[in-house]
Amino acid sequence: MRRRRPRVGGVIQISLPDGRYAYGRVLRDPSMAFYRATTTEPGRPPIGSRDYQFVTGVDSTVDRSDDCPVVGYDPSRDPDDDWPPPRCIRDVVSGKGVQLYYKGAVSPATEAECEGLEPVAVWSYQHVVDRLMGNKNTIWIGTNLIDLPR
Repeated sequence: MRRRRPRVGGVIQISLPDGRYAYGRVLRDPSMAFYRATTTEPGRPPIGSRDYQFVTGVDSTVDRSDDCPVVGYDPSRDPDDDWPPPRCIRDVVSGKGVQLYYKGAVSPATEAECEGLEPVAVWSYQHVVDRLMGNKNTIWIGTNLIDLPR
């Protein structure tokens, strides 16, 4: 049986290699907001916090994995809480041209509007863990997430 994606507002737990636990709140589009706070005890997500370390798209290795159990529910304060912030799409073929992606819609943008925004991407479990651990060996090249030799 295929495991279903947790509902919006569901909170998943990720076991980090250093023994801590990190938590992500399921958003629409399929994205996840990863709380800045971590714990040393499992099952203690920071429900109610909106202090996120980062927000990004995730694949099924994160939100449907047995390694990421749902440990809580963090309801919205308002409907915009359920959407990831605007993200940027870059034309990697020409190296020019950017667009904004927000709430499932794409619109033209300027470089200034995209400055500091996350790129539109879908991260896998290992890359989410690397980023939660602060690993500087995982970087973006164009729209591809790669691991540098360690």
